[in-house]
Amino acid sequence: MAKHTDSSTLSHFISFRLVAWIFLLALAVLLFYGLISLPPLGDTNPTFHVASRYLDHGAEETGFTSSFLAVLLDYRSFDLILFDLFFLGLTLAILLFRVVENLSIRPSDWIWAYVSLFSSLILFVLGWVGLKSSSNFMDYEFWSGPFGASARVHGAWITGGLVLLTTLASLTWAWKTWVLGKKKTA
Repeated sequence: MAKHTDSSTLSHFISFRLVAWIFLLALAVLLFYGLISLPPLGDTNPTFHVASRYLDHGAEETGFTSSFLAVLLDYRSFDLILFDLFFLGLTLAILLFRVVENLSIRPSDWIWAYVSLFSSLILFVLGWVGLKSSSNFMDYEFWSGPFGASARVHGAWITGGLVLLTTLASLTWAWKTWVLGKKKTA
């Protein structure tokens, strides 16, 4: 087995740092470009026709007085489901990592994995029911269809709450795994 010298380790370290700085610089340029592409603050004529519909009819269609909540929890709830799917994948990847790395899993750690998995399962079952009832997954049509118009806001809060629960549980599970991994390598 070849022995690594200090100079080769140093050159690898410098090359990884250079790649990281290039990546961060590219990300900063991309974010700056997105920032300067935004319409001016207070612009009453949004660039996209969908945005104007959300702003004009959001309160009456969703029941939310805040346009932000109307868009996030009602109109764009499908995007929240995709966000939830990412954190479900993170939870499963961490579980696989713990098994492969032979990291112990205490019963208190399992709670976070169970919460993430269970809240995602509820969300996907509700979404499946929505698809079976010819709704557009879990948007306002799903909640107001079987439960009436008044259930629309409550359903949006349920969707948002389940996504938030999955996200927090998954991140806590990841944090505990990271701390446990650092203890093992120390």
